[in-house]
Amino acid sequence: MRFTSSRRSAVACLLFAVLSVRWAVPPASATSEGPEAALFLKYAAPDIPESVSREILDPVPGLLSKSVRVRFVPAPAEAPPSGPDPASLFPVPGDAALRRIAGKISKASAHMEKVENDAAEALLSEAEKEARAFRFTESTLPFLAEIYLREGILKLRKADLPAAESLLARSRALRPGFNPDPALFPPQLIAAWERARRRPLPEPELLVQSLPSGAGIEVDGEYKGKTPSRIRPGKTGPVKVRVFHKGYRDAVRIGQWLPGDAETLDFALSGDRVARLGELLGEGAGREGKGTGPLIDEFASAAGVSRIAVMTLEKDGSGEGYRARAYARSAAGGDPVYLGEKEIPAGSGASEGAGKWVAAGLLGSGWPAETEDRESKPWYKKWWVWGALISGVGIAAALAAGGGSGGGGGGSSVAVSF
Repeated sequence: MRFTSSRRSAVACLLFAVLSVRWAVPPASATSEGPEAALFLKYAAPDIPESVSREILDPVPGLLSKSVRVRFVPAPAEAPPSGPDPASLFPVPGDAALRRIAGKISKASAHMEKVENDAAEALLSEAEKEARAFRFTESTLPFLAEIYLREGILKLRKADLPAAESLLARSRALRPGFNPDPALFPPQLIAAWERARRRPLPEPELLVQSLPSGAGIEVDGEYKGKTPSRIRPGKTGPVKVRVFHKGYRDAVRIGQWLPGDAETLDFALSGDRVARLGELLGEGAGREGKGTGPLIDEFASAAGVSRIAVMTLEKDGSGEGYRARAYARSAAGGDPVYLGEKEIPAGSGASEGAGKWVAAGLLGSGWPAETEDRESKPWYKKWWVWGALISGVGIAAALAAGGGSGGGGGGSSVAVSF
């Protein structure tokens, strides 16, 4: 067999070198690691308008990413409180409990027949209190309806018509199909019942207040407005009232209310982790980060990161500009490294100046600098690839020259026999 090659062998060698280098380049993911995950926590003093704090603080993480080689991840949210299990707060009554409630109502009726109104009223109050300790169900609601009916009769005896009609309306709401028998009840009660029947059915009403105000209100997951507001739970069984406000931890109250109930729910909201950290950094020795290590370590554990940067913003003494302070979590944990503070003038460019200042502090405290990632370049933009190619060209030229001399003066081919 005879194979004849020409000077094109030099081109073939060159192509072989190019392809060899191309396929020898490992993928970028195999030769370089991505940026380390980190947290950037920002806190603005309450007297700074939210629009201003967002304008200054929100762009800073993006600006830092240009100088510091990290990947900022969202701050982990605290788990919302779920509140206790309604079953533990309001158990279903057993037969013994129902017999006790029925016995108290029966004794109260006996006192009423003897016109011993005070004793009857005391027993009915005890029966209601015990019935309310259990879940409102088809077994407890009839007892409560009977209690309100008899309490209404006692109010009629005292000539307190508004209170009597209110109690009778509550009894009717709990037992809609019931109507007092004129043969068993006095005319005064029948007339009061008829007036109560013409009223709208009462509903429980809650006044929900919070500190700070303006918090959202949810009842069993349904949005009901903002505090302060009057809301209606919408059912007699246990419901979960949740109050939430940005920068504060959610608060939950579980309860059950009957038609005609009126109650005020007051919620004193505590700051979330970022707000608590900002408060700690705003007073006394805390300005330098002392004593904040445990809370920052809590952030690190929840987010699964080791690097945390913190920036706070407050008004300066003149009230025309702002003062920023920056911190970085220590590699050993514990209290953070205080990077210093900086005056930030109001107006455009404030966030850019703050970002550069924080970046310099982080780099000075040992955070990795963002440099050009050589492995992330395309293969044809890497200097060592072109160096290999040039070497390949030299080798190909040498091979071509050697092949030409072996064929005699001016020979243009090389014959290979097999």
